[in-house]
Amino acid sequence: MRRTAISAAALLALLPLAGCGSGDDEPDVPLGFISATYERTGSSYENRFLDRDATPALVADAIERERAAMDRIEDDGSVFLRYDDDIVAIAPYGSALAGSEIDVDDYRSGRSRYSAHVGHRWPAAQRDSGGDFRGGGPGSGK
Repeated sequence: MRRTAISAAALLALLPLAGCGSGDDEPDVPLGFISATYERTGSSYENRFLDRDATPALVADAIERERAAMDRIEDDGSVFLRYDDDIVAIAPYGSALAGSEIDVDDYRSGRSRYSAHVGHRWPAAQRDSGGDFRGGGPGSGK
């Protein structure tokens, strides 16, 4: 009986560690940091921000200090940060020498919108299989 109790205790102690290996090691975009640091310019669901003083490279550096991106592309004065499910695009603001517009977009639409800049290096988004779709309408036999 004592041997079983020790084995069960050892198993329970290791259980939290098993959850760490879920395979979801990709970084999430630090949206809280971005929201707290930069001026919001879009509606609450658009996730567009502005830094009137810093260049795109400096803004990208600050965001990556908060949470490193999976990849970074600098192209034509803009910087693109790839996260697990999102893309952060940082572009020059207007015609000023400094200033940046920051756009946080989900990976699928961001990859599509910025494909001229990132399409050569970042894979296309996976399509949803629709496996849970059960149809609908009258007589569909749900």
